[in-house]
Amino acid sequence: MDSPPITNDQLPITNSRIRTRLLVGADGARSRIRQAAGIQTKGWPYWQSCVVATIKPEKSHNNVAYERFWPSGPIGVLPLPGNRCQVVWTAPHAEAKALLELDEQQFLQKLEYHTGGLLGKLELIGSRYLFPVQLMQSDRYAQHRLALIGDAAHCCHPVAGQGMNLGIRDAAALAQILTAAHQQGEDIGAIDVLKRYESWRKTENLTILGMTDFLDRMFSNNWLPVVAIRRFGLWMLRHISPVKIYVLQLMTGLRGRPPKLASD
Repeated sequence: MDSPPITNDQLPITNSRIRTRLLVGADGARSRIRQAAGIQTKGWPYWQSCVVATIKPEKSHNNVAYERFWPSGPIGVLPLPGNRCQVVWTAPHAEAKALLELDEQQFLQKLEYHTGGLLGKLELIGSRYLFPVQLMQSDRYAQHRLALIGDAAHCCHPVAGQGMNLGIRDAAALAQILTAAHQQGEDIGAIDVLKRYESWRKTENLTILGMTDFLDRMFSNNWLPVVAIRRFGLWMLRHISPVKIYVLQLMTGLRGRPPKLASD
C-alpha cells in the first residue's frame, strides 16, 4: 500500500517536498521536526548553563574522562583524538556567562584550578560556547512515519555525561527494530513498528533523566544532611563492589535491554 507522504511544509526547507517511508528526527533539543509534528514535551530548565570548550592539555589525557564536582555544578573533561579534551563546565547562569566573557588566559587559569591541575597547563582551541541546561522528555518518541532520537526526544543534565550515551543507544535500538521489521516484511514506518522502539527506549531514558537530576541536586547542595548522604554514597561506590558494578552498568547502558549494535 502506498503510504501518505511526510512533507516538510513547516520545516525550514523552501520550495521542497519530501516523500519518505520514515522520518527520523535527530535535530536536537529545539527540534523543528518534533514541533512540526505537534509532539509536546515535559520538563524544566535548570538554574545552570554550560560553558563548552575544547582544550589541549600539557599532559596526556590517556583516554580517560573525569568529572569534578563543585557546589556551583560539575566540570566534565572528555578525551578527544590528538590529545585534545572537551570541557563541559556547568555553573549558575550568571557565573557561566561571566566565564564566557573572561579573556582566554583568565579562563584557562580558572579551569586549571577547578580541574586540580591534573592535565598541567591548558591551551584553548577555538571558541567557547554557552548552553542553557534543561531536563526534557517528549510525550511521544514515535507516531506514524516518524521517530525521535537523541536530544530531539529527551534532554538531561550533563552531569555524568549521559546525553550522548542515550542518543547512541536510541539510534542503535531504532536500527535494531527497523532491521527486524524489514526482515519480517513489515512497513518500517508503521506505528506498531515504531511503538516497539518507543516502549523500549522511553522508560529506560526516563530512568537516566531522573538519575542525572538527582545527582545534580545532590552535588549542588551544601546542606549538611545532604553532604553526609553524598559522602556515604561515594564511600559505597568506592568500597562496595556490587554497588559500583550496578551504577556502572546503569550508566553504560548494560542494565535493562542494551541494543545489540551498542554492545558489540
